[in-house]
Amino acid sequence: MEIFKIVAVGVVSAVLIVYLKHLNSELTMPLTVCCGILILLMTVSYVEEFLSVFSNIASISGIDGSVLKIILKIIALSYLIEFSTTLIEDFGLKSIADKVVFGGKILILILSAPIIENLITTVVGLL
Repeated sequence: MEIFKIVAVGVVSAVLIVYLKHLNSELTMPLTVCCGILILLMTVSYVEEFLSVFSNIASISGIDGSVLKIILKIIALSYLIEFSTTLIEDFGLKSIADKVVFGGKILILILSAPIIENLITTVVGLL
Protein backbone atom coordinates (compact mmCIF):
# COMPACT_ATOMS: atom_id res chain seq x y z
CA MET A 1 0.00 0.00 0.00
CA GLU A 2 1.11 3.50 -0.81
CA ILE A 3 0.32 4.86 2.64
CA PHE A 4 3.05 2.70 4.17
CA LYS A 5 5.59 4.21 1.76
CA ILE A 6 4.43 7.71 2.61
CA VAL A 7 4.56 7.02 6.35
CA ALA A 8 8.01 5.42 5.97
CA VAL A 9 9.35 8.47 4.13
CA GLY A 10 7.86 10.74 6.80
CA VAL A 11 9.23 8.78 9.74
CA VAL A 12 12.70 8.30 8.22
CA SER A 13 12.83 11.99 7.32
CA ALA A 14 11.75 13.01 10.82
CA VAL A 15 14.45 10.84 12.39
CA LEU A 16 17.07 12.27 10.01
CA ILE A 17 15.95 15.82 10.70
CA VAL A 18 16.08 15.36 14.48
CA TYR A 19 19.52 13.74 14.18
CA LEU A 20 20.86 16.44 11.84
CA LYS A 21 19.49 19.21 14.04
CA HIS A 22 22.20 18.40 16.57
CA LEU A 23 25.00 18.01 14.02
CA ASN A 24 24.30 20.70 11.44
CA SER A 25 21.08 22.64 11.86
CA GLU A 26 21.49 24.33 8.45
CA LEU A 27 20.63 21.06 6.70
CA THR A 28 17.35 20.50 8.49
CA MET A 29 15.30 23.00 6.51
CA PRO A 30 16.28 21.76 3.02
CA LEU A 31 15.66 18.19 4.18
CA THR A 32 12.24 19.19 5.51
CA VAL A 33 11.33 20.81 2.19
CA CYS A 34 12.61 17.82 0.20
CA CYS A 35 10.62 15.43 2.38
CA GLY A 36 7.45 17.44 1.84
CA ILE A 37 7.98 17.58 -1.91
CA LEU A 38 8.74 13.85 -2.07
CA ILE A 39 5.56 12.98 -0.20
CA LEU A 40 3.60 15.34 -2.42
CA LEU A 41 5.00 13.68 -5.55
CA MET A 42 4.12 10.26 -4.16
CA THR A 43 0.47 11.29 -3.88
CA VAL A 44 0.09 13.09 -7.22
CA SER A 45 -0.53 9.83 -9.09
CA TYR A 46 -3.81 9.42 -7.23
CA VAL A 47 -5.17 12.74 -8.46
CA GLU A 48 -5.97 11.26 -11.87
CA GLU A 49 -8.00 8.49 -10.20
CA PHE A 50 -9.89 11.06 -8.16
CA LEU A 51 -10.61 13.19 -11.23
CA SER A 52 -12.07 10.26 -13.16
CA VAL A 53 -14.30 9.24 -10.24
CA PHE A 54 -15.36 12.85 -9.72
CA SER A 55 -16.16 13.22 -13.45
CA ASN A 56 -18.27 10.05 -13.35
CA ILE A 57 -20.22 11.34 -10.37
CA ALA A 58 -20.75 14.67 -12.10
CA SER A 59 -21.98 13.06 -15.33
CA ILE A 60 -24.36 10.72 -13.47
CA SER A 61 -25.79 13.54 -11.36
CA GLY A 62 -26.02 16.00 -14.24
CA ILE A 63 -23.84 18.65 -12.63
CA ASP A 64 -22.74 21.36 -15.05
CA GLY A 65 -19.09 21.16 -16.20
CA SER A 66 -18.36 24.70 -15.08
CA VAL A 67 -19.49 23.88 -11.55
CA LEU A 68 -17.25 20.81 -11.60
CA LYS A 69 -14.26 22.93 -12.61
CA ILE A 70 -14.94 25.40 -9.82
CA ILE A 71 -15.23 22.64 -7.21
CA LEU A 72 -11.98 21.06 -8.39
CA LYS A 73 -10.21 24.44 -8.30
CA ILE A 74 -11.43 25.00 -4.74
CA ILE A 75 -10.23 21.55 -3.66
CA ALA A 76 -6.83 22.06 -5.32
CA LEU A 77 -6.49 25.51 -3.78
CA SER A 78 -7.34 24.13 -0.34
CA TYR A 79 -4.66 21.46 -0.55
CA LEU A 80 -2.10 23.93 -1.89
CA ILE A 81 -2.83 26.34 0.94
CA GLU A 82 -2.58 23.58 3.53
CA PHE A 83 0.72 22.31 2.13
CA SER A 84 2.27 25.76 1.81
CA THR A 85 1.19 26.99 5.23
CA THR A 86 2.59 23.95 7.00
CA LEU A 87 5.82 24.44 5.09
CA ILE A 88 5.92 28.12 6.07
CA GLU A 89 5.21 27.16 9.70
CA ASP A 90 8.13 24.70 9.53
CA PHE A 91 10.30 27.72 8.76
CA GLY A 92 8.99 29.26 12.00
CA LEU A 93 6.92 31.95 10.30
CA LYS A 94 3.46 31.34 11.72
CA SER A 95 2.28 34.92 11.15
CA ILE A 96 2.99 34.68 7.42
CA ALA A 97 1.33 31.25 7.29
CA ASP A 98 -1.79 32.77 8.88
CA LYS A 99 -1.87 35.46 6.21
CA VAL A 100 -1.55 32.85 3.45
CA VAL A 101 -4.53 31.02 4.99
CA PHE A 102 -6.51 34.27 5.09
CA GLY A 103 -5.68 35.01 1.44
CA GLY A 104 -6.66 31.47 0.51
CA LYS A 105 -10.01 31.84 2.24
CA ILE A 106 -10.68 35.02 0.29
CA LEU A 107 -9.80 33.26 -2.99
CA ILE A 108 -12.05 30.32 -2.13
CA LEU A 109 -14.89 32.72 -1.37
CA ILE A 110 -14.38 34.45 -4.73
CA LEU A 111 -14.19 31.12 -6.57
CA SER A 112 -17.36 29.86 -4.90
CA ALA A 113 -19.44 32.94 -5.80
CA PRO A 114 -20.89 31.41 -9.02
CA ILE A 115 -21.91 28.27 -7.13
CA ILE A 116 -23.57 30.36 -4.42
CA GLU A 117 -25.34 32.36 -7.11
CA ASN A 118 -26.61 29.16 -8.79
CA LEU A 119 -27.79 27.82 -5.44
CA ILE A 120 -29.71 31.00 -4.63
CA THR A 121 -31.24 31.07 -8.12
CA THR A 122 -32.36 27.46 -7.74
CA VAL A 123 -33.87 28.07 -4.30
CA VAL A 124 -35.70 31.19 -5.49
CA GLY A 125 -36.95 29.25 -8.52
CA LEU A 126 -38.39 26.58 -6.24
CA LEU A 127 -40.27 29.15 -4.16
